[in-house]
Amino acid sequence: MKRLITSRLPITTLSHRFHVQSSCFSNSPQPNLSFRSPHSKLDSPPYHLSIPEMTTAATPSQPFPVRFYSPTSPVPDSCGRTLGSILAWPDSALEYSHDYIQNLFPLPERSPINPSAPIIDEQTFTTFRSSPELQNQLRSSLRRMLQFYGFELTCNPRGTNTAAEDLAYQVRPGPNFRSASRNWVTRFSHNHLRITRIIRCCRVLGLETEASAFFDALLRIVEEKRGVISQKTVMFWRRAAQRPLYLAPEEEDDRGRGKEWLYRFEEENETQGKA
Repeated sequence: MKRLITSRLPITTLSHRFHVQSSCFSNSPQPNLSFRSPHSKLDSPPYHLSIPEMTTAATPSQPFPVRFYSPTSPVPDSCGRTLGSILAWPDSALEYSHDYIQNLFPLPERSPINPSAPIIDEQTFTTFRSSPELQNQLRSSLRRMLQFYGFELTCNPRGTNTAAEDLAYQVRPGPNFRSASRNWVTRFSHNHLRITRIIRCCRVLGLETEASAFFDALLRIVEEKRGVISQKTVMFWRRAAQRPLYLAPEEEDDRGRGKEWLYRFEEENETQGKA
């Protein structure tokens, strides 16, 4: 399978030095790469996804992200790859493939780079936020990408309740941080955009605590490596982590309303909070 590496800059709000065009990787959990990461010998072992039971199977009428993340009847993406097969890829495949991240972490906004990528519509939003099973699936994707970046996600119950909403999540450097961070603790990296996407997706689909923990961990690394990661990149991470959900990180007008259904959701939450 041929892969073309071009030097053109993608149209985006964050700077990249390289843009890699790649066609679909095989559905195999161990793709046969025609090129390897310079740190591929440090690749982590395959990641194994724990599939919980879901009381209601996904139906063909549901949005693609719901069906892709379904733990009982998952559908593959347009390249024939399932969630489990992507999460089992080695780190080098996650680094060099550029057409899977939109499936793992869709956004409410359509991608200017890949306009055919799935998006979060209102039905996806409400379905994920009402389904602990789907959120647990999304959490598995977050864990895998955190591992790819050299972090690990830990959780501890608040008090005696072990329900998901009562868990305190933390993100901290893992044992592979030194090698894994070489791919993104740099001035320019396509992973900076990926991280913005991951934080925003997790917040929108109900993993606010985990997204906040990831952002806090990133800020600690930015402080330790002062001057390495640009302030513009940090600004986008901050917007993804702290802005109202209806405002995308690339939106320059803080007075905008963004997605109307997200605006209504935030308004209702604010009203209930004041009640």
